Amino acid sequence: MTVGAKGFIRYSGMALVCMLFIGQTQAVSLSIPPLMTASELLTQLNQHLINSKNAPGTLDYWCQSYLASPTALTVNRVNEPTPTVPKEVRQQLHIGSATQPQYLKLQYQCDNKVVAVFEHWYLPNMLPKEVETQMRDHPISFGRELRKLGYYRQSLNNQPLWPDSGAGSLPAIVLQQQALLYRNDKTPFSVVSEHYSRQLLPMAQQVDPY
Repeated sequence: MTVGAKGFIRYSGMALVCMLFIGQTQAVSLSIPPLMTASELLTQLNQHLINSKNAPGTLDYWCQSYLASPTALTVNRVNEPTPTVPKEVRQQLHIGSATQPQYLKLQYQCDNKVVAVFEHWYLPNMLPKEVETQMRDHPISFGRELRKLGYYRQSLNNQPLWPDSGAGSLPAIVLQQQALLYRNDKTPFSVVSEHYSRQLLPMAQQVDPY
């Protein structure tokens, strides 16, 4: 079939438009389903964390995949007075009043926005020195190191804080979880309370940082 000059130009133009459209389609990130609501995202995050053996690693994955963060998750130790040991922590760690667990508070940031705060109560004498150092100084890879030793994490409870019956705007903290960390002999050595901020939901990125 012979195509005239005008036909060739028209055909070339259509082909160029198609190529541009395909290129734009391929460039769109598929990490966040376009019709997923903030509530559905929060439910998905909650399930990821419940099933996780490494909560900081899950946070790092979430920030890069769902928030398209160009930088890795960062962690800062929060230096503040040690609070009173909660009674339930003593029960969970099977310790009496004579034993004083160590307190460690870590703040996780993604693109300079606080996405989570973890509060650890742990028994240093239950851990090899290198494992305690990993816990304090390299928490993102801490879960991987625990699994190498046969240590493990058990989720105790999880509490989504939004949406609630009052609806309204996103609270600063949208999800709380608590977990126990065990040695390979099934002895608990740490209780961690995890507080996840609204900055983990893409729609909250325009909100002032928590």
